[in-house]
Amino acid sequence: MNFFSRHSESRGENSREWGEEKEDGVIYTVSLKKVRHQTTSTSLQWETMKLRTLKAGTVERLVENLAPEDVEDQDTNSMHLNVFLATYRAFTTADQVLDILFRRYKEYKECRRRGENGKDSRHDVCRIIQSVLCIWMDIYQDDFDDPPAYRLLHRVLEFAESHMSDGELARHTRHKLDRLRRSEALKGQQKISVPNGHHLTGSEDVLFIENSDSERPLELDTISVQTMADQLTYMDAELFKKVVPHHCLGSVWSRRDKKCKSTTDAPTVKATIAQFNAVSFLVIATILRNTSISTEDRVRIIEKWVDIAQECRILKNFSSLKAIISGLQSNPIYRLSETWAAVSKEKSDEYEELCTIFSEENNQMTWREILVKEGTAKYADTSKSQVKHVRKENMQKIQAQRLSGVMQGTVPYLGTFLTDLMMLDTAMPDTVDTNLINFEKKKKEFEVLAQIQLLQKTAQNYNIVPEPRFKAWFDSVEHLRYEESYRLSCEVQPLSESMSPPAQSSRKERSLRKRISRLFSTSDWETSSANSNTSQSEDRVSETSMPDSPDSLMPEKMSASSSSSSLTSLEMSTSPYKAFDSSSNCVIRVSLSGESDNIYKSVLLTHQDHTPGVIKSLMTKFNLEAAEAEEYKLVQKLPDGELQIPDHGNCFYAINQSVEPNFILRKKSEEGELHRKSKKRTTLRKLMEVVTTQS
Repeated sequence: MNFFSRHSESRGENSREWGEEKEDGVIYTVSLKKVRHQTTSTSLQWETMKLRTLKAGTVERLVENLAPEDVEDQDTNSMHLNVFLATYRAFTTADQVLDILFRRYKEYKECRRRGENGKDSRHDVCRIIQSVLCIWMDIYQDDFDDPPAYRLLHRVLEFAESHMSDGELARHTRHKLDRLRRSEALKGQQKISVPNGHHLTGSEDVLFIENSDSERPLELDTISVQTMADQLTYMDAELFKKVVPHHCLGSVWSRRDKKCKSTTDAPTVKATIAQFNAVSFLVIATILRNTSISTEDRVRIIEKWVDIAQECRILKNFSSLKAIISGLQSNPIYRLSETWAAVSKEKSDEYEELCTIFSEENNQMTWREILVKEGTAKYADTSKSQVKHVRKENMQKIQAQRLSGVMQGTVPYLGTFLTDLMMLDTAMPDTVDTNLINFEKKKKEFEVLAQIQLLQKTAQNYNIVPEPRFKAWFDSVEHLRYEESYRLSCEVQPLSESMSPPAQSSRKERSLRKRISRLFSTSDWETSSANSNTSQSEDRVSETSMPDSPDSLMPEKMSASSSSSSLTSLEMSTSPYKAFDSSSNCVIRVSLSGESDNIYKSVLLTHQDHTPGVIKSLMTKFNLEAAEAEEYKLVQKLPDGELQIPDHGNCFYAINQSVEPNFILRKKSEEGELHRKSKKRTTLRKLMEVVTTQS
């Protein structure tokens, strides 16, 4: 079964939606399902059943539906449990869920004690609550892993010992508590005895190599292509397996709710991003750090990175594959036209084919199709490669893997899932119908999270032995800042005389840069597209802009079904600004005046939205008091100034849709100060023009 669509088939072909039903604090979607019963050995009887699936509700009703009195459809109930446990952190806390479950258990137990009607049903509710708690502790262990107190586990244990006579939940909880304590103790021993590259500085890593009994410190030319790909895959797989899926939710990753600490930290995602950026930095550093080498030597380094990327493709490590391509497409590397011209045709063809994997055409269709086909497969499938020697070599390697019984896992490019979830968070409201939690949104988010969880299981298939010397070398390589890398790039290949200086050509790129998502914010880089047909993404953001780039990358086209966590590009056709893809809606990015442009909120704007409502929505997103909305105004940033959106007009039709959808939410009281600063800048500019003319 296609793992991308397996969750959409639960209702089957014989069901159809019929309407909605509303009760106190909950809305159900009602569907009719034809069920077949065999009455005799020769006859069948069909019955139409009414099934209800929860569409929206209060926290109380959502938790109650984890253990309903009447289970109409077991698959539907199981799906509700899975969706809730995967997404509840966005709208409630574990303590609140436990409070409701405990209260519900005591109520039904008391009813059974009094001998009220429905004894069997109430017994089932109590039994289901126990099952829910056991499943929760098993599947989402991280929710209870809070050493040394393990407060939540102790809450469950105390309740089980006080109210559950069979002792099953208490035994399960004690077992879980013992396992977590042993695991924590083991972690402490590992931290003491084994240097952890994630926490060492570059100099410490170098000392680690020099003080060992091993040979001289590694260099890129002394590491084989296979070893490099294997070790990168090991590092990526270990980090990906540790990713906590709910950290990828748009509301968590974008830190939309800063008031709740649990939504401001996504350490497992940040670690994956840091590794991605480190690989791209490594590519750039190894190519540029020695400017005295010959063009032939630099070509050999580039070709080696192409070979490493190809090996990552065979290993189905799409994270490092994408990172290597991003590094090769960065401005400082891309602009070395003389070096690229010396790359062999075979390697150029190989590199271009690898680039097409992450092409933005049709919403990254190529990459998504590969993930569907190979995500849970044992081996990569490169049989359709258009490069003859690559197809032949890869088929031989894959055949050797089959004969040896070595299976490969999959490390996806996490950016795709991160942006899909962020776009879902932007496009769908958190609440509907008088502040009921939109559970349909949670179901769609769960479909993405389920893909991540499934791929994490396949990542367990790797059987790669880590090499500490490689990890130490990897961490010890000094990363170059953008300015330094560009300076070295210009030493290798000076700017042409006809090229405008950076200060003259950076205005447009600075403007484009502001559109770039800050999801991957651990660095200050900017990428260029290798060619206009297959523009690729770069997971970094430039703080300065440079020439010699054909097209700066811009964020991916905003569509409800797609995205990528990194900074992907819009297809630059007639107009470079593709956020306005519909005549009736668009997505805008709004930053708060006085804060960095890199911190913004995305808002889906429709043709029915008026300025007051948009500002109130933004106030909520920025955790400002909505009652003060009248004190703020919305301003669109233009290349030559600003456009103030009318206070009471239709916001959609007031904005300039021919430029970037970048806006500022600003207090009206700031206008006077900004006007004075603008006059000072104008006066200074005129003085500079006079001085320049006289000189």
